[in-house]
Amino acid sequence: MKAKYLFRLDDASPFSDSTKWKAIEEIFQRYKILPIVAVIPENKDSDLLHQKYNPNFWNQVRDWDNKGWTIAIHGYQHLFHKVRHLQNIIPFYNRSEFSGLSLLEQQEKIRRAQEIFLKNGLNPKVWVVPGHAFDNNTLQALANETNIKIVSDGISLFPYHKKEFYFLPQQLWSIKKKKFGIWTICLHPDNMSNEEINDLELQLSLQDVYKNILSVKDVAFKKNDKTILDICFSALFYSRFFASRIYRNWNK
Repeated sequence: MKAKYLFRLDDASPFSDSTKWKAIEEIFQRYKILPIVAVIPENKDSDLLHQKYNPNFWNQVRDWDNKGWTIAIHGYQHLFHKVRHLQNIIPFYNRSEFSGLSLLEQQEKIRRAQEIFLKNGLNPKVWVVPGHAFDNNTLQALANETNIKIVSDGISLFPYHKKEFYFLPQQLWSIKKKKFGIWTICLHPDNMSNEEINDLELQLSLQDVYKNILSVKDVAFKKNDKTILDICFSALFYSRFFASRIYRNWNK
């Protein structure tokens, strides 16, 4: 299977940089790209206050939804507490908004998050947890409080099914050509420079990338576990990830 790509735009909130988001939206419209948008329901993260509160934000999210973009719940308040990274199902970081909390605490966060979307006329079908940091209680809370069945996360070459959820892997943070697999490219528009936004359009103009972009609706989800190939790819990914972390810490 020739490589296919999805785009995910993270950290949308009323405090996002409207100019940068608009620039990327215009690029995606030109190329008919329907991304996943990870929307923070109640942003309290001081690092994500890129402009004054935008009172038109939820109208913008509804407009994206009407255009066919996939609206995802991105945690609750995007506030982190410390955890051991191995507590997380995706063991990237030693911080989380959810991992390590009781099932009841996680249910409360997810309930409040979903209520904000419903109040604004939106019914998301995808979950994107901040910092890739979640545990089994998070998945149970998500199952108890929502009808969401798709998690945009995981390290594999193809989507897989686990604990009642379809995992749509997210493995890239920029456009990189691959030979096969389904690859989610995660971008953070607020952190992108104007040069990076212009470069994004340049890369999209290459036909072998542009012609192989999917939306969530195009993905054929099946109740299959990771394949041997997925497991090998995951092992290689994590070995490189942790080797890179050790190298950075060694050279501090």
